[in-house]
Amino acid sequence: MNLKATQGRNQKGLCFVSEDEVPLKEGVYQISYHGKTLLADIRTSATVPPNLIILDQRIFSWLSCKSESEVLLEEFSSIIPTCSEIRLAITSTRNLDNRTIADAISQRVNDLHDDFDGLILQEGQSFQIDRLGIIFTVKSLNPMDTSSQAVRIAWDSLEKIHLDPVEFLSPFNMVCIVEVGAAAQISDVRNRSEGHIPRYTAALKAIELISENYSDYGSTAQFHGFAYSDEIQHFTLFDPETGDPTEVSSIDSPSLFVAFTKWVERSISDHLGRPSNPGVALETGIESAIELAKSNSLQTIILFFSSGVHTSGPNPVKLVKNKTTSNGPRILCFTLGEKSNHDVMIAIAEASQGKAMEVTDTEEISGIFDILIDLSSGGL
Repeated sequence: MNLKATQGRNQKGLCFVSEDEVPLKEGVYQISYHGKTLLADIRTSATVPPNLIILDQRIFSWLSCKSESEVLLEEFSSIIPTCSEIRLAITSTRNLDNRTIADAISQRVNDLHDDFDGLILQEGQSFQIDRLGIIFTVKSLNPMDTSSQAVRIAWDSLEKIHLDPVEFLSPFNMVCIVEVGAAAQISDVRNRSEGHIPRYTAALKAIELISENYSDYGSTAQFHGFAYSDEIQHFTLFDPETGDPTEVSSIDSPSLFVAFTKWVERSISDHLGRPSNPGVALETGIESAIELAKSNSLQTIILFFSSGVHTSGPNPVKLVKNKTTSNGPRILCFTLGEKSNHDVMIAIAEASQGKAMEVTDTEEISGIFDILIDLSSGGL
């Protein structure tokens, strides 16, 4: 159904249409305008003229509507829970330091009451609040309807509000190595909503976080990803110009990371119960990283998602010491699981002048972003 929009007041997220609009029923609808889409509660009213919808002023603004803009309404059937915890990324539109802004708002978070109360938000949604000069991006919501990735915001029901400053990564090549053998399939990473999850699942959550925060899509940066147990399995794409299969791809959009994580999930069944050979995986990753750096002169970071288990092949620590140099690729060792071999992963990271990060709970994953900023800028 198409209706002409007009701006209302802050209506606690409610939008109103004529009670004569047939077959429209009260409920949640998807409202779309010029490629932008939001969810909102629709109510009928005898005072609203036909063919008109009075939008909550925040929804009107976020859709970039003008008076009598024609918006599309589509009924939405999912049951949407009320949010108790929300994580938001903050970007200043006034060229101010994002971390300073986040710290300031954290001290006066109740000032956001009128900006959020009554809305239906979805994970990944971004919106601008002009009076603050801030763009908010919804990073996570809990609880959340998984099909729509949506929640209702009732301010008094919010128990936690996390504000994360958006910091920008310098462009860098990425070699992503994910362990998928028997050790990676052990479920000893805590997760608030799912109990304990497999180590490889925690790795995929970290990669998803990177995709949400990577800021140089469309640059010359390159990606090479593969999974390993006692053998290596490469993630293969097709060159858009030649159609030929390739193991290296430009980092053009988040869809690259989405495709990689889905491919890893499909690969798990091929590695059930198999031992781990991290030495060969690291050797392959280092060689690839060196070639990528030669191709575009960018810093190359190896993301090594592993339990640190070494059950076959060469000693991974000795191999890294022999294969890396002071100006070579750095390895971020992402150690997964409570009972993983953290000492080995720390030694691998130190041998490449990289970093080691221990994750026994998925809430710790957010720390990967600060480490990547540090490594991509050349810090130690």
